[in-house]
Amino acid sequence: MQQNEQRRYDVGGPGEVTCVTRKWEVVGGVNKEYPPCSNCGGQHSYDRSSCPAFNKRCNACGKWNHFSKWCRSSKTRTYNRPGQGPSQSSRAPHTVRRGGQTHRISELDAQVAYEPADLFYCESVEVPADRGEIFTILSTSNTGKQLKVKIDTGARCNVLSKGDLQHIDPGAHVDHSHVVNLVAYGGQIIQTLGVTNVNFTCGTLQFHVVDSDVKPLLGLRDSVKLGFVQLGPNVHALQQGAPELTEYKDLFDCSTIGKLPVAYHMRLDPSVHPTICAPRRVPLAMKDKIIKELNRMTKLGVIKPVQEPTEWVSSMVAACKKDGAIRLCIDPVHLNKALLRPHHPMKTIEQVVADMPGAKVFSILDAKCGFWQVPLSEESSRLTTFMTPVGRYAFLRMPYGISTGSEVFQRCMEQLFEGQPCAIVVDDILIWGSTTEEHDLRLRQVMDRIRTVNLKLNPDKCRFRVSEVSYVGHLLTDQGIKPDPTKTDAVSSMPTPADKHDVQRFLGMTNYLSKFIPGYSKITAPLRQLLLQDVEWSWQEHHMAAFTRLKELLTSPPILQYFDVHQPVVVSADASQHALGAVCLQDNKPVAFASRALTETESRYAQIEKELLALVYACQKFHGYIYGHPVTIETDHHPLITILKKPLHLASARLQRMMLKLQRYNLNVVYKRGKELYLADALSRAHLPSTDGADTSEDYDVMTVEALSSRRTEELRQETRADHLCRRLSEIIAVGWPDSSKKLPHDLRQFYAIRDELTVDNGLLLRGQRFVIPHSLQRYYIRQLHQGHPGLEATKRRARETMFWPSMYQDIEHEISRCAPCNALRPHQTKEPLQLHDIPDLPWALTAADVFELGGGGHLVLVDSYSSWFEIDQLPNMTSATIITRLKRHFSTHGAPQQLMTDNATYFTSREFQEFAYTWDFCHVTSSPHYPQLNGLAERAVRSAKHLLEKCARDGTDVYAALLNLRNMPRDGLPSPAQRLLSRCTKTLIPMTKAMYVPKVETQIQAALTRTRQRGKAHYDRSARRLTSLQAGQTVRIQTDRGYDKLGTVIGRALQPNSYQVQAGDATYVRNRRHLLHTPEQYTPPTTTEVPLNTNSEPLPEPQPNVNQPQTEQVQEAPVVVTRSGRISKPNILYKDYTT
Repeated sequence: MQQNEQRRYDVGGPGEVTCVTRKWEVVGGVNKEYPPCSNCGGQHSYDRSSCPAFNKRCNACGKWNHFSKWCRSSKTRTYNRPGQGPSQSSRAPHTVRRGGQTHRISELDAQVAYEPADLFYCESVEVPADRGEIFTILSTSNTGKQLKVKIDTGARCNVLSKGDLQHIDPGAHVDHSHVVNLVAYGGQIIQTLGVTNVNFTCGTLQFHVVDSDVKPLLGLRDSVKLGFVQLGPNVHALQQGAPELTEYKDLFDCSTIGKLPVAYHMRLDPSVHPTICAPRRVPLAMKDKIIKELNRMTKLGVIKPVQEPTEWVSSMVAACKKDGAIRLCIDPVHLNKALLRPHHPMKTIEQVVADMPGAKVFSILDAKCGFWQVPLSEESSRLTTFMTPVGRYAFLRMPYGISTGSEVFQRCMEQLFEGQPCAIVVDDILIWGSTTEEHDLRLRQVMDRIRTVNLKLNPDKCRFRVSEVSYVGHLLTDQGIKPDPTKTDAVSSMPTPADKHDVQRFLGMTNYLSKFIPGYSKITAPLRQLLLQDVEWSWQEHHMAAFTRLKELLTSPPILQYFDVHQPVVVSADASQHALGAVCLQDNKPVAFASRALTETESRYAQIEKELLALVYACQKFHGYIYGHPVTIETDHHPLITILKKPLHLASARLQRMMLKLQRYNLNVVYKRGKELYLADALSRAHLPSTDGADTSEDYDVMTVEALSSRRTEELRQETRADHLCRRLSEIIAVGWPDSSKKLPHDLRQFYAIRDELTVDNGLLLRGQRFVIPHSLQRYYIRQLHQGHPGLEATKRRARETMFWPSMYQDIEHEISRCAPCNALRPHQTKEPLQLHDIPDLPWALTAADVFELGGGGHLVLVDSYSSWFEIDQLPNMTSATIITRLKRHFSTHGAPQQLMTDNATYFTSREFQEFAYTWDFCHVTSSPHYPQLNGLAERAVRSAKHLLEKCARDGTDVYAALLNLRNMPRDGLPSPAQRLLSRCTKTLIPMTKAMYVPKVETQIQAALTRTRQRGKAHYDRSARRLTSLQAGQTVRIQTDRGYDKLGTVIGRALQPNSYQVQAGDATYVRNRRHLLHTPEQYTPPTTTEVPLNTNSEPLPEPQPNVNQPQTEQVQEAPVVVTRSGRISKPNILYKDYTT
């Protein structure tokens, strides 16, 4: 057949395959003469349910679906009688008739490893080559090679040989963690190597790879997906033996969601406060799929967008199923704490059995997305609001994950089907009948009711006309009610003790139940003799008899309790290094036991993952006992309790998958010490060798954002393996944490507080979803986090999302504090508390001077600190000589001051001005460069002088008259400047009496000034903070017009208040503490051997000036330049950086 000659097939019903060009008909669905069955030895139809060995466990090998007499395991005995045993000759194939010719049909079932209930059937139709086989040709998209595959409508998986895979895609990857067994109907077992995904032009297909020469098979699912096979309108369930339900095909329509005629109203505990969860990040590549799924759920009427504010907002959990589909649910960890349970009781086994006397035929109906078929009230819908990447949505139907969901659904089902010939068995609908006709009649009656209440069914999980059904530890069969043997297999098949430790463990379990065992001491006497120190180990027949007797007592009444739906349920679960154990208890008596071995993959789990796996196994094993009811689960792993209370996204991906499986149950996990968990601990160590019940294939993967690329991930994995601390931490996680941190090595104790969050996944250490970074990569990742130079807190927040190590925050602070660009652009430091100058006790003792420009000319201001008297002089130029002349005039009038404070302008720091200070015998003090606040007295006087000149210029008044008036104006409760300076009022333009001109000495000026300035300091200091003192040798950054961009080292304190001398490069600077940023950076001094200090200060030939004179940052006066127009031009002193 050519590639363009693809045929389309229609599956019209059970046992019928219709081709466009020819018709294939299976006579009656089976061959008229049935060959001997290789599983049970009898003759019956090819329907699995008709085989007596179906769902039975072999006593020889422990596997399912065959009797020990016909076991094909290599460990069992062989059979020599013809027609018996698993010989190849006895495995007659099925036959199918086409016209008058008969052809062989071989049937394969692909049994997923360790899961006996999950079987794949791959019915391969083999016909002679000359008759024309049913094939199609697929072309690979990457290599262009073609693969001829057989369309197998009975197959539930695709099969490909290793040789064919190497031919079409030599570089294909085979996932060896998903290994299954292909079992031929005749008994031949084909071991697969794993699964692989092959990219064809029609899409990506998954194949099971086998190391044998088989024809490539394309199963039914992908045949329908690619359009090679179309399901006919009369097909509702592909199960043989099902009754004709053509008129009910609308109930199996999977494209819609049913809507029950009920409404669930959630009731909350008023003491629990509402919680709004932040949105969680999802992979960018999956955002479109999530939006598509949101739109699909909106179209189905399951959710709706929310615009108005809501008190409760949960987080969204996005999971990717095996087939690539997206599953969206919520993580209502906070909402579940507030929900009040409806307390709906389950029917007892007596009540169920009383309604079905003589039942021999059973059917089980399963609801499609059962929770979604229960509508919510408007108020309850708002409670289920959840955050998505594109806004908020709320559920219109009952969401998965809420703790009351199972009870509500069961209550709704029982109310809606009250009076119908059926029973609600946990979460299914059970129909029965004493005959097939009665069963079918009741089935149709229930189907009519299902249509009335608008319930949709899942055709894949419905079972029709079966002979037995399990219910809370019992089997409802065509022969009556029987105890379910699976609930006691873990004890009845417990291996024989091999040493004294095994005996101690077994007796520990039996001692827990000894009060229910009559004659317990006498029965256990032989076993206790083995534990004596002077007795060597020797297992004899009387020991075996005691061991067997105890197992019989444990698995039979009165010790083994029948399940009571009205009694509370306690489940104990434990995980050992190689197995899982669980027991279901009521009133401290066992109801059911369970144990299994761990698979090779599960044995490599971290201990916390094994313990959570034990909880999942226990819940799934005892599903019929605990579903829909609150249950207490006992565990000896205390960290599990903590992690199960946290939001889902804080756990690792593997833990998230297991936690999602527990969402359907209403669990209360409690801690119980290991030495008190007798039953579960013993079952986990003396376990069954089978791994039945293991879930080797994940149903879905929780979407998380990978913080690293694949190359970075591999680099991180290698460094983690090379790091000594990480290796030891991985070992501790694998074997389990001790009871106390004191039992750990000192360097591992820092991880003890977060031990419940640490896991190992594929060679990587994780805390939740964050990678644990080894020491060798920590500094590198800090630099990666700090790219773009975000702030310290922003860098910490980013690190908090993606990675972890114990000292991460301290290391980030240490690294960022040494970042030169960040330090250079740091904001200005906060102001320090105000430092007041000494308040003089005499007038004109402390003065300050400053120069300012106004109206195109320079002005000199001289102010007295005691009296606030200030003088204003207009300057023809701003040279030292001119300023000295003006100062001499004022000093000659009021006297020379004791101290004059100025800034560091060149006309104040020149040699000429120093000589003037020395000659007139006053102390000249300069403020710190670029810190005018230190000369606040002069700055305040400059502001008053500018206002005076500006206002007089605006109204044209006399400046000197205004100045005269201001000097006689009282201020702030103090006498006027004239009264403080001259002890009298001066004559003004305002008439006054002669008595007012009489001199009067004010004696309380100093005290009044002190009070006034202290009030100003208290107001200023409210937003001030004292900076730490600097020490010689510390590295600092000097603030300039471009920020803190000059690095230097502290030499020592300067003469100015709160100022320091700093060496930066070849110069020495004097700066106030507020302009110096202390940094842990390393300062490298210049390579030159000479540092020019005080190069512009030469000693005077006469006595030295006052010792308080600063000797740094003094430079020569700026040169004066006269332009052609006669204007004097000189550099602006504000742009001069004063260095020595």
